[in-house]
Amino acid sequence: MATPGVRMRRLTRARTRTRAALICVLVLLAGQLVAATPARAANAGDLATVAGGPGANAKSATAIAMGARGLALNAAGTVLYVADIFANVVRSITLSTGLTSVIAGMGANNSNGDGGAATSAGINTPADLAVDAAGDLWIAAQLNNKIRKVTMSTGIMSSPISSGLNNPQGVAFNSSGDGFIADTYNGKVLKYSGGTVTTFASGLNRPSNIAFDSAGNVYVTDCQNHVVYRWTSAGASKTVVAGNSTLISGTAVDGVLATASGLNCPRGIVIDSSDVVYISDSANNRIRRFTVGGTISTIAGTGTAGMGGDGGAATSATLDHPTDLVEDASTGRFYVSQGGDQISDAGAKDWGVRSFIPGGNISTVGGNGWWGQSGDGGPATDAQLYRPGGVAFDSSNGLYIADTGNNLVRTVSAGVITTFAGTGLTGGTTATDGGAATSGNLSTPQDVAVDSGGAVYIADTGHHRIRRVSGGVIGTVAGTGTSGSTTTGVAATTLLSSPWGVSVTASGRIYIADTGNNRILMMNGTAISVVAGTGTSGYSGDGGAPTGAKLNGPRDVKVDEHSGDVYIADTGNHVVRRIRNGVITTVAGTGSSPLSDAGDGGLATAAVLDSPDGLETDADGNLYIADGDSTAAPYGGSVIRRVDKHGVIHHLAGKYNSYSWAGDGSAAAATSARIHTPGRMAFDSSGTLYFPNAGELRVRSIAVETGGAYFWVSDATAGATGVIYGWEFVARTGATIGSVTITVPAAASGSGLYLVSAVHLPKTGTVTLSGSTLTYTLSSPVTVPAGRHMYLSVAGFTNTASSNFYYSTITSRTSGGGGIDVSSSGAVYFSTASAVLVLPNPDATVTAPAQQVIYVDPFLRADTTLVSAVNVHTDATRGYSLTIAGTALTGTAGTLSAVSSGLASPASSFTAGHFGYTVGVSGAGSFAGTAGAYAGYTSAGETAVTATKPTTVGGDTVSVTNRLKVDHLQKAGVYTGTVTYRVTGSY
Repeated sequence: MATPGVRMRRLTRARTRTRAALICVLVLLAGQLVAATPARAANAGDLATVAGGPGANAKSATAIAMGARGLALNAAGTVLYVADIFANVVRSITLSTGLTSVIAGMGANNSNGDGGAATSAGINTPADLAVDAAGDLWIAAQLNNKIRKVTMSTGIMSSPISSGLNNPQGVAFNSSGDGFIADTYNGKVLKYSGGTVTTFASGLNRPSNIAFDSAGNVYVTDCQNHVVYRWTSAGASKTVVAGNSTLISGTAVDGVLATASGLNCPRGIVIDSSDVVYISDSANNRIRRFTVGGTISTIAGTGTAGMGGDGGAATSATLDHPTDLVEDASTGRFYVSQGGDQISDAGAKDWGVRSFIPGGNISTVGGNGWWGQSGDGGPATDAQLYRPGGVAFDSSNGLYIADTGNNLVRTVSAGVITTFAGTGLTGGTTATDGGAATSGNLSTPQDVAVDSGGAVYIADTGHHRIRRVSGGVIGTVAGTGTSGSTTTGVAATTLLSSPWGVSVTASGRIYIADTGNNRILMMNGTAISVVAGTGTSGYSGDGGAPTGAKLNGPRDVKVDEHSGDVYIADTGNHVVRRIRNGVITTVAGTGSSPLSDAGDGGLATAAVLDSPDGLETDADGNLYIADGDSTAAPYGGSVIRRVDKHGVIHHLAGKYNSYSWAGDGSAAAATSARIHTPGRMAFDSSGTLYFPNAGELRVRSIAVETGGAYFWVSDATAGATGVIYGWEFVARTGATIGSVTITVPAAASGSGLYLVSAVHLPKTGTVTLSGSTLTYTLSSPVTVPAGRHMYLSVAGFTNTASSNFYYSTITSRTSGGGGIDVSSSGAVYFSTASAVLVLPNPDATVTAPAQQVIYVDPFLRADTTLVSAVNVHTDATRGYSLTIAGTALTGTAGTLSAVSSGLASPASSFTAGHFGYTVGVSGAGSFAGTAGAYAGYTSAGETAVTATKPTTVGGDTVSVTNRLKVDHLQKAGVYTGTVTYRVTGSY
């Protein structure tokens, strides 16, 4: 088979007309432009957690963080169960040893796992716990809107009550075995008996917890009404037994009737065998006791928020928003969870479980005071993070983590985590400089970067500064600590507003996403300047100077070191922008509001993004996007996406519309795994991509092939025939290749397949298809060096299936040692609508009519033209050149000569018996010759059109006007010739 650009068709039958008309037939190449649609590259490795998680098992309960909310004791009083609302797990504390383990939940805020091991199930915000008569553990899973159950004998999770609930925060069982649920946001108390749920009481305002006295009366703490209610066991005669809705904060008076004292959001409740009622008077920071109709008193807490007083009298201790309360009836010891409403500095060190006997001393039995920070000095995967924001690597492959919610920067070296900077407290608006980094306060640091000298830069978001740690000492390099937008040209005096992203180039320039000011800044030494954004929120300016463009809350900025391009996560506009050669454009996203997975497998500029939060680039020109920081429905992201060098977007990891965690260790299912609000990313030296997941309290990684394989189709319409499939792949090591085996989509068939193009491989091989296995056998083996990119495209396929993603994988090669890229693959989305995405291979031909006929009457001395329209598409990053070659017209009576020797000597006028062409371009290209002048075709060919920029989405239209002039001396007949067009992408 002739290779593209050389194949030609000739007339085999002469055609005449009655008036002795001259018929000239230009036979044009019938090749087809190979349409490259490189979709998702598959994952070379699986997802893994590299830092963070729910915390350690079999470790001291006071050494880890516990967002303690609900509590329960086993029947023997030997094990305390703790609902950890931040880690989304239930922990057990063996009271005799003080050791803790996770007994339910994998640290994911989803509803999955029923029917399997409780430790592999997701739980979303466990708020309360209860143990039934069988010893099984029941969980009020607040944001699952379910009551979950762990059958303790088997460890299996189930959801006996899974519909109709709205943020349930309490669950309890009476002596008859009936369950009662505080259906908090529905303002109801429900009864669960014999597998049936009925409404026991309604019209409440945030009911929290439930208890029963010896007569079977039902008591409910109503947080927002600031009272404790009592019903009979039948649900009649509701009365207030403590609190007064007109007396709340500041009126926690003791020694008066319980109904005359103010309560402030009572939550936990216990009733002992003598019918004495104990409640956690949460916002009054006390544990109180009363009898119905009697007086009320405080048995723990001073009313001041805190976690002090261990070892002293419980009444002299500070409690901070105590929530749940349980009693060991055999000893009279109480356990109380605290810290449940606090997210401020004061509360940051107040999370835990306290223990006391009324009249005795108090101690801490669980939690280290923090809401989500532990593990320094131990394995990073055994540590706890809180809403990490960004990661970076130093030259030694040390990992730095912006532990945003903990107001720290942590570092991981050889798998061990330590605190690198920050005290954990923000210091209000004060950012302390000049001392040890671990003594300097940080405030919600969102990102971290490392320069070539090892200095670490921190986006100290809440302090409106960029901090720098060098030699263990922390200082400020940009910003004053006051939020503002003044740009002085000097970094130290320029005002920043909540900077989220910071990036350092190899040359030492520092780029800052000045999020609150809707701009991107660049530091060069101590000087600072605006590189993008007007400072006013909006979406405008594409195609112009970046400083004249409007951005909307940009959260990250990354510089591609290879191209010099600057990428901006324009978060509020749901797009990614790029600065190239002083011009800003949108390279991903449509600017529409968050939606779904729209656009994968197509041009990134036609895809829908959801508040992109982080960016990264690799050495091959691929752009990675942490897509999905929207916190309002419809949730669109929580995925990692990649825009390849052809401008096509792919789904790399995470499951759309599924905020949660799951999927570690599943290489084939990375795109089905759940991730939660990924942030600012970084590659390590091995090409593994690390991304923090704020909602997962983790940092995760995925090994990706940065030089991976890509898969193209010329027409992705389901059912399309005559489709060209193309592949790009790379030699990992020096390899001798005798054949290449490819697994094509099962949703494809092929008939009469033939090679269209081969780059860096021989063009004389043979193509065979057996089932889904395509084999290209070379005429003789060739050796390619490591890193060499190869291209192969084959025509004759049919897309046989319906709308969906379909994959093709480079599966093997034969001959020699080494290897080619066999682990990466691609996916194309076959659409039921038109889905043609035309992108050229480096060496490709253009679709043109097989033949065109010009009818000329010599007696009229005709001067006739015929226009051939050639449509050229390139990818989103490259231009092209178009070459035209042609032969003389020969036929009945000799040869019609070219009007000139080509573009080097175009002719402005014609004489009879000659022909030629001129070119016009609609789009990015330009004609290489003299405008308006006609060139003669040359057999060697010449570049007629060049384009340094990519075509538009619709492509460039190249109009080739063929001109022919004859007179009455020319004999009538059929004259044929061949014109060949060839497009070469500027790769």
